[in-house]
Amino acid sequence: MINLHLSDAIIKSLTHNELNILKYIYGQPEQIPHMSIYEFAKAVSYSTATVLRFCKKLGYSGFAELKYTVRRHLNELPQASRNADKHSLDISQLLGHLSANIEGTARLIQEDLLYQAFRYLDSDCALYLWAPGGVTSVLTDYFEKLLFSIGRQKVYKIDASRIGEHILRGLTTKALLILISTTGDFPPTVKLARLARMNNIPILSITPYTTNDIAGFATVNFRFFTDQRENRGAEFTSRLPVFYVIHFLIRAYLLYRQELPVPKERFPLSSEEPDTNRIPILERARSLALTETEQELLAYFEQHLPACAYLNLKDLEKHLYTSGATIVRFCQKLGLRGFHELKYQLRSELEQQRNPYYSTNSLISRSIALFRDNLETIDMASLHEIASLLTSGRPLYLYGNELSSIAAKYLHTILTILDHPSILLEWPRLLDGLACEMSSDAVLFIITAHGDAKRYLPACQKTQQKGICSILLTCKADSPLLPYSTYGLCTNDPNEEYHHVDVNTRLGILTVIQLLIELIVQKKMT
Repeated sequence: MINLHLSDAIIKSLTHNELNILKYIYGQPEQIPHMSIYEFAKAVSYSTATVLRFCKKLGYSGFAELKYTVRRHLNELPQASRNADKHSLDISQLLGHLSANIEGTARLIQEDLLYQAFRYLDSDCALYLWAPGGVTSVLTDYFEKLLFSIGRQKVYKIDASRIGEHILRGLTTKALLILISTTGDFPPTVKLARLARMNNIPILSITPYTTNDIAGFATVNFRFFTDQRENRGAEFTSRLPVFYVIHFLIRAYLLYRQELPVPKERFPLSSEEPDTNRIPILERARSLALTETEQELLAYFEQHLPACAYLNLKDLEKHLYTSGATIVRFCQKLGLRGFHELKYQLRSELEQQRNPYYSTNSLISRSIALFRDNLETIDMASLHEIASLLTSGRPLYLYGNELSSIAAKYLHTILTILDHPSILLEWPRLLDGLACEMSSDAVLFIITAHGDAKRYLPACQKTQQKGICSILLTCKADSPLLPYSTYGLCTNDPNEEYHHVDVNTRLGILTVIQLLIELIVQKKMT
């Protein structure tokens, strides 16, 4: 993947058409070096004059220099990253579109913006989050919960514009206003941004990649790629790229906080190359009776770490001219179930060995690799069946508690916009009580990252006894709740704690929810 390292000032100067060109470059960089300016202009559906103006705004003399820069960035990438860009998810156009928006959004994240945001998070200033209602308020709740999870104090939510105006006019202490907007020009949000600017209150905003008023007022602005959508006047644009930005900001901040005593002239510092002799799983492999082919496999892993931790099975087959079955048998000799588990083990051991500081590009590469891994393991056939259940007209209950309630709220809000009613549950005791009262034709969707048996097993047992269709979405592959569920979905979100508080951002869970929404939208359009 490439990163053109564009400043926010350059991005702000781009027109809507030019931003679409930028999105194309980030989404399909491998094609650029092989195109003439006429071929490129045809691909992006703009004139050659528009392409040239775009190139000059980015600081290039013309399209030839842009091509050279893209080619150089591609050549500098590790082999694993180049292969990842070439790799097609080979599942459906839907997954490809979803992935392109996330990866394009990731490439818009700049190191200097992260460091500016961290300065505010580290300070004692009050953080005010604007919750204008609708789907955007779900994003605000998500950001608020994660800020509390990492121990940030003085976090306040504003859910009425007049109250927001009153607060911003009367502030006498240091503060930061946080604005999230899917369009970038929602009038009440623009009004608050303008008022904050007039009163010298800094703004951290998350807005679309297009030129917009809110980004223009912001002190720190993170951008994302998405496509605007409405249903009879009710907006239901995908918020997954925004969830990704918040997820990445929190994850990067946690890494940054781990090494506060280290000088922070530049966040974060590059990691050192790992010593392959200290990777336990590879040391264990040396002690096994390996075939000649398996010895070549081991040598390749040792010589190409950490790249192998991010390769997929098909790419590894091409590199080694061997079958996937041989690679899987090698993994099983190590006591693992397959290549996916070997990758996760390698990543875990590399993280324990490395200096905990990572470059921003490295963090982005890792987050995208995990995002892709999650997509590759999703059972699309089950998702199609679940999407049909959610729109069947049967009584539908959506449950999520604490951070997992965000995913449940998001699905509930979008289903309502798409004219599919559902009942949102957030209390464990209410879930237990309703499990006894639900009709046998009901559908219960439980979202729980930890798959807590003590809390949810009684409700799952009751629904199974009554023949109720239940869906479990969790991050715990061995959750004891799975045998009691009609459908079980598991993501690769790490269940982690920071100072004994849950900081699992649930991005994988939110990705599954977004896929369900996309399938429901497809059904509605046909």
